Amino acid sequence: MQQPLVSIIIPAFNRADIIQQTLDSVLSQTYHNWECIIIDDRSTDDTKKIMESYLLKDSRFKFIEKKDCQKKGASASRNIGLYNSEGKYIQFLDSDDLMHPEKIEHQVNSLIQNDEFTIGTCKWDRIEISPLEIIKFSNKADYKDFTDTKEYFDIIGKYGGFFPPEAYLVSRKIIDFSGHWNENLSNNDDGEFFFRIISNASKIVFEEKSIVYHRKSIAINNNLSEIDSIEKVNSLLNSWKIIESLYVARYHIENSTYINKKKDGVYNALKINYKFKIKQNSFFFKNQIKEDNFFLKFRKLLKKIKSKITKYANRV
Repeated sequence: MQQPLVSIIIPAFNRADIIQQTLDSVLSQTYHNWECIIIDDRSTDDTKKIMESYLLKDSRFKFIEKKDCQKKGASASRNIGLYNSEGKYIQFLDSDDLMHPEKIEHQVNSLIQNDEFTIGTCKWDRIEISPLEIIKFSNKADYKDFTDTKEYFDIIGKYGGFFPPEAYLVSRKIIDFSGHWNENLSNNDDGEFFFRIISNASKIVFEEKSIVYHRKSIAINNNLSEIDSIEKVNSLLNSWKIIESLYVARYHIENSTYINKKKDGVYNALKINYKFKIKQNSFFFKNQIKEDNFFLKFRKLLKKIKSKITKYANRV
């Protein structure tokens, strides 16, 4: 059986409290031909000390500490990992997420039977922090193979959902073709990156025997819960503007269910604290504003009708 090298790329920043669990899940892999590159974003805790202990445990671990002149952020770290990796296949893994021991083995066995533009996905469970428990997802609509990537986006548009970054296993070839991580995005950078990967894929192969464990703190509802600054708002908007333009160019469809569903989520999130950004991007949100105005008028009409019915009932 072929044993191509798999490069596991982990960006890290101040993860001394939890990164050992992540690295242990790497060590436990039944697939042995891997290298693991950890890129530290100038941590101020004991992350480096912990990493040094793993370098002594296994020579397959590699540690890169960012220089002061290098750009901060997870996307920049992942790109550094790509530049310093040698694997045929790439496994992105966040520093607090976990992989089942057989995750990589089953996915490699699936991918080597296909061309290098085939990408792998797998099951994923969510680790809740308080109280600590694992939420299992089963029978998800996207838990299947796709020979047409547009069908995948149609499914997501109808039922919602997403795969976290660690659920994928992809070839270096499709990454080089699609482009590396967008370092100008601080929010939904994974959504924008994997949209490019998926839209360029020849097929998606789902491996039900592989599982990853995604901590809730990293991404909830596609990062919408983490909109706590103008920078992140702008990044989220820019990411979906990029995705929408790429979707139209790739599939020649405007106002798709997939894009509109995702824009609905962004619109509703911005309504809470960033209404002015909706106004500034009124053309981008034209469908959402139109629908919102319709329901607002409908609710006002219902209120008037109820008021008239109440007045009439009181007279009688």
